[in-house]
Amino acid sequence: MFDRHPSAARIARDPALDRQAVLFAAGVWAAELIQWFVRSLSNDSLGGPKEILEKVIYNGLAFALTSGIWAILRLRGPFTAWGFVRAAAPLIVAASALNTILSWAIFYFYTPVREPLFPLTLDWIRAAPQPLSYLWVFLTWVCLVATLVGAEQVYARERALAESESQVQEARLRALRYQIHPHLVFNSLNAILALLDAGEPGRARRTLELLSRFLRDSLAASSESLVVLDSELESQRLYLDIEAVRFADRLEVSMAVAPEARVALVPPLILQPLVENSIKHGLSRSLEGAMIDIGALRVGDRLHLWVEDDALVTGPPRSGGLGIGLDNIRSRLQAQYGEDAVLTAGPTGRGWRSEIVMPFEVEVTGAAVDPARADADQPA
Repeated sequence: MFDRHPSAARIARDPALDRQAVLFAAGVWAAELIQWFVRSLSNDSLGGPKEILEKVIYNGLAFALTSGIWAILRLRGPFTAWGFVRAAAPLIVAASALNTILSWAIFYFYTPVREPLFPLTLDWIRAAPQPLSYLWVFLTWVCLVATLVGAEQVYARERALAESESQVQEARLRALRYQIHPHLVFNSLNAILALLDAGEPGRARRTLELLSRFLRDSLAASSESLVVLDSELESQRLYLDIEAVRFADRLEVSMAVAPEARVALVPPLILQPLVENSIKHGLSRSLEGAMIDIGALRVGDRLHLWVEDDALVTGPPRSGGLGIGLDNIRSRLQAQYGEDAVLTAGPTGRGWRSEIVMPFEVEVTGAAVDPARADADQPA
């Protein structure tokens, strides 16, 4: 009958909204009582304690009726803001009429009339209080509560939208993470086939064992949105061990990781495409072999991660594209951190360097915490 919305179902059962609606009822009737008192003083028409007591009782009745309206509408909800106003309109009219009758009864209980009440005379009606004119107070309360209902409904929609966006974001991140695995498996299986064709089953078996361990660990990590950098580095060690079987003494690895950086949280397999690019576009095209350096350093509230190689490649020089690897990383960083993380890549003196700069976060009691923000929250 009235405008309702599924997201408003929680509104009608919100204890905080109950408290606010009742407090608004108390507030509007207390304000009306105060303005009556001030007006009576200014007009020099304020009676004695008896009149003040009667007025307090009138407004107390009005407050009770207003709270009763909320209790009825709360059971009939949920409503949108406009639906709440439409549902409350007939109730506040009825409450005003009832309040008028009760107020007359109280007035004539304290102020008996000498003349009979019937037939009704204009004089004694004028002498009685006129609470029906207080309909505007009821309406003010309805508008205030309707504003609350509308605000809560907007908040509920925003929360639902945020949850939906979070789920979409997580699905996108998972898709980007899983994009890495087929590419990696394809290259590793090619390496294993090459070893078998070369008549080296022992090295092929060793590579297959390393690949199995790498996939087990990386698949377990891929279900998480963030992993500790030390775990990510271990995954890259396994991958490089796989490639070391293929390239033998042509591949050298160096890891320069600051101790405090090891506990940082990073997206899983974020270094994988960078290391793979150094192998595919650097080492595999170099006649001299190459040193691959993996490093991490905390600088203030930022974490710097880099993969650098000194491969002197033959043929066309390397470009900034380097296949889908860098695009994958940029997309993941954008989805995870927005504009707060950046990937740069380019040639060095004879090789290539790719660097990620991202927020430095650590895990504290199961939650990711920005250390700079956590330090700022500490009491001086």
